[in-house]
Amino acid sequence: MDRKTLWGLRVQEYYRKMFRYYSIIGANVVYFFLIISSIFIYYFNLFLQWVPPQISVEVILSLFITFILKQTKVRTFVKRADIIFFLPLEWGLKPYFIKSLIYSFVIDTIKLVSFITVFLSLFLHTTNINLLFLFFIVGIAAYNILMKWIEQWLKNHVQFVLHRLNRFFSIYLMSYFLFNNDWIFELVLMSINFVYLIYFIEKKRNLNWQWLIVEEESALLSNFKFINIFMDVPNLKRSFRKRCLLTMILKRCIPYSQSSTFVYLYSHLFVRYNNYFYLYLRLTVIGILVNYAMPASGWIFNFLILFMTGFQVIPLQHEMKQSVLLYPISKSQIKDSFLKFVLVILYAQFFILYFAMFMHTSTANLFNLVIVSLFVYVFVYFFVSKRVNISGSAFKE
Repeated sequence: MDRKTLWGLRVQEYYRKMFRYYSIIGANVVYFFLIISSIFIYYFNLFLQWVPPQISVEVILSLFITFILKQTKVRTFVKRADIIFFLPLEWGLKPYFIKSLIYSFVIDTIKLVSFITVFLSLFLHTTNINLLFLFFIVGIAAYNILMKWIEQWLKNHVQFVLHRLNRFFSIYLMSYFLFNNDWIFELVLMSINFVYLIYFIEKKRNLNWQWLIVEEESALLSNFKFINIFMDVPNLKRSFRKRCLLTMILKRCIPYSQSSTFVYLYSHLFVRYNNYFYLYLRLTVIGILVNYAMPASGWIFNFLILFMTGFQVIPLQHEMKQSVLLYPISKSQIKDSFLKFVLVILYAQFFILYFAMFMHTSTANLFNLVIVSLFVYVFVYFFVSKRVNISGSAFKE
């Protein structure tokens, strides 16, 4: 295989695979994304209006940009089998990895520009959008990628923690100075950071192939986890935790009977499967914060939180192994068990959100309680029910 064309071939292979998934998702839920994005932007603006005047909008936006950039992965499109073939050619693969860094840099720049475009009106009164502003945006994105790249050469945990802290505070301060038009501070800080990067990178080192592979696999896994929300992804790596306390509580709450077999199994899988458990936890915490910050309109946001939770736990039905079909229980009963499980976790989430609203304000009235409770029931037995497919082919080996 020609080293000059290798990177292009890998990128094409990746995008062919992703296009198959995203074309199916786009054809079915494009309007869902538009609605969710619009609601998020609306509530984000309300949140910024709620923030005390002592905290400037620039502080919040800088934190968001820092969070966005901290999620960066350096995409190299390498595979585990590449170590055998690429290790002897490492020094001849410099153009390949330069292209990977440029690709990752472009992705980060697009993220930043998109974020700034969406929330432009929030800082337009303090920031001048000009060529110098765009130059510094590009500089922040480049700095972030290079800081991520040199993580592969850090020798111990202490270096790693200090490096991450340096990266976090540097990106935050550069973003803050940028929004405040403090060009001198921005230029000085960025110059110091790039001098540090040049000093670190100019030393010749061998590539850390294990780091490159873990980084690429982590990026792929994030993509597949997102896709798995909407459709089944074969061979997706799962991560689990025992969570003994929660499982013990489930054992006491779920009756010991044949009719509760699959309610028990789905509940334990949900609690132990990190993807779904953390998703549920994150959405619940977001809902609590929104209900606290904007109690007057928080109940509307509860509909969105409940819909997103219910929609995203639907793929859990396919996470059972095929051996569970050995249970002498009908498919209709398994389906009813799954719907009952979804109904219970949504009601539990709603009452947590309702309680948070009730503790903060008197706007949490009986009418809201009844309406949202009815919405959850209708959503589960009319929307989720049509998307439950209990069959042998649906379960994993």
